[in-house]
Amino acid sequence: MAKSEFRTQIEEVIQQRHSKTHPWSDAWVSGRLNRRLLGEWTKQHFHYVSLFPQWCATVYGDCPAEDVRAFIAENIMEEEGMVGQEGFPAIKHTELLLDFGEHCGMGRDEIRNAQLNGELLPETLGLQSWCYRQSQRHYVEAMAALLVGLESQVPQIYSRTTPPLLEKYGFTQDEVVFFTLHIVADAEHGERGFEILERHATTPELRSACLRLVREATLMRRLYLDGLYAKFLAQPQAQAAA
Repeated sequence: MAKSEFRTQIEEVIQQRHSKTHPWSDAWVSGRLNRRLLGEWTKQHFHYVSLFPQWCATVYGDCPAEDVRAFIAENIMEEEGMVGQEGFPAIKHTELLLDFGEHCGMGRDEIRNAQLNGELLPETLGLQSWCYRQSQRHYVEAMAALLVGLESQVPQIYSRTTPPLLEKYGFTQDEVVFFTLHIVADAEHGERGFEILERHATTPELRSACLRLVREATLMRRLYLDGLYAKFLAQPQAQAAA
């Protein structure tokens, strides 16, 4: 089936600034990171994805459309481990991320307490705040920002970054379940998000707002990765060269 012009526009906006090709992702894929740096990524990433169910629940509470509420509820239940994705255990997704952090040498409490301890990067805090703001919007705009602009990127990012975890960093299949799960789950979530936008963004004004918010989402995700790259790669390299 041919894609609609609206869907094509959204996909083009995402691909223009997709985080799969960010310098942090390139360094990850090329083997330039190590387990300590992957643990630092886990610390930052936890304080983004752990809040995702709360943002989705806010959208759910203000959403009048039954089909959208059903999808959001399913998404939340999967994230919270109330139901499982086919082929994967029913477990809270952030627990899988904490497992990965432990395999990187990062303690679970160290990850959980990073924000309390003032260890989150400004860019991570910025992404948190932006996502919170989007959860307050009209449900179609919120879906565009959170589910399509952010979550739909994940399968392409993790399809690129997961093989090196096995081939270059020495992790086992059991240690990277967080990533393999989200390649599957977020492909489905992203597709359903696109379908919701096509059904519910029924005016030119709403479609224009969706495109703008998807564009903002790609910028915010890249800004978050900019923070990681600057802190853990660019700055140490500059100091070593000085």
